[in-house]
Amino acid sequence: MTPDQIGFALLYLGLFLLIGKWIRVRVKWMQYLFLPSSVIGGFLALLSGPQVLGRLLETLSGEDSFWATGILSPEIMAVWDPLPGLMINVVFATLFLGTVLPSLAKVWEIGGPQLSFGWTLGWGQYVVGLLLALLVLTPFYDMPPFTGALIEIGFEGGHGIAGGLKGTFEDLEFSEAYDLAIGLATVGILSVVIIGITAINWGIRKKKTKVMTDQGALTDLQKAGIVEFENREAAAKMTVRPESIEPLSLHFAVIDVLA
Repeated sequence: MTPDQIGFALLYLGLFLLIGKWIRVRVKWMQYLFLPSSVIGGFLALLSGPQVLGRLLETLSGEDSFWATGILSPEIMAVWDPLPGLMINVVFATLFLGTVLPSLAKVWEIGGPQLSFGWTLGWGQYVVGLLLALLVLTPFYDMPPFTGALIEIGFEGGHGIAGGLKGTFEDLEFSEAYDLAIGLATVGILSVVIIGITAINWGIRKKKTKVMTDQGALTDLQKAGIVEFENREAAAKMTVRPESIEPLSLHFAVIDVLA
């Protein structure tokens, strides 16, 4: 692995992020679903790689052809492969940066209900997953019992947690659990975004919400994930909304492509 190959792999990441953000700004239905630019760019990368475009081109150019992996070379995939496990450390290391920690009483007042809700969801996912493993996956498909934890890892944990546990899955001699966890995380984020936002929009239209109303509807710029010029108060001029794309990620993508 050469520095040039690593650089090109990061350049591809930045390019897919920028394209994802451009699509988010332009495509209205993606705005209504609040799809993050990273998810959009990730699907473009999936379509451009060996699993989709590569399979199609392989039938035309042969198994050993340069195009058998799509537009993503094996070197790019090799650089991308360990990134989730590394980047999850960045997520947890920066959780409280720039935040004034409140008192324990305030933490409990604000976070207690959310903690109870999160535990309820997490344990519920464990129960469903372990029952599936106990009754179906282990006896009929000879899968390890710990696969019962994959729903919680993929749904409540997400892609970063799944990536961080890749080495653990390999140590347990079931490396395929990583792919299953990533797949579950993808299903989780898409189902939450699509079903959740659809339910919220339905509730607003039917006047079933007490907090959100039609009067509080988002502006076109807010839907596109862009901060209004007069509200750009951050020292670095935060021009985009984090729910669309993290400003740091956007800056990385622009510098990556320009460099």
